[in-house]
Amino acid sequence: MAAHDDPSLLPVSITVSVVAVLLALISLLGHRAHSRTLFTQNETIAQWVYYESKATGRTSYDAMLDFLPTAQLKDPASAGKLKETYQQKIDQIDAEQEKIGHKAEALEYRMIREENAADRFDLGDVCLEAALVIVSITLLTKRRLYWWIGLAFGSVGVLIAATGFLIV
Repeated sequence: MAAHDDPSLLPVSITVSVVAVLLALISLLGHRAHSRTLFTQNETIAQWVYYESKATGRTSYDAMLDFLPTAQLKDPASAGKLKETYQQKIDQIDAEQEKIGHKAEALEYRMIREENAADRFDLGDVCLEAALVIVSITLLTKRRLYWWIGLAFGSVGVLIAATGFLIV
């Protein structure tokens, strides 16, 4: 006997449809959250690479500052200017590195929040998948207990997924 032959199972059939739509929606939210996490992770890595490239540039200026006192220069005045220029470059790089480091750390924090949101959407997705299966069992067994259990799983899944919006 099909669900349409038993009017008491009509709410169960509608529940299956609603849970399937919610499952698709939350699954999509989870995929997008994971994509945002990967994008932020790539951005974070790029910032740290930029930070390290500044450190490499700074090293060459440090080496020149170390070399200047040992070199026999014909014009000590221009050597002093050169030393001043190198020190200014080092100070500039240090300031840039500090800004880059702060940006990279902020991106790391954002990435962690995005990962947590994605985890919430994934857990909500799992609960809704379980709800879909359990509610479907009601159609086979015609026992309303499964419908109530499935509704509980579905409600928990929606609530967990909703907390994903609070994190980001």
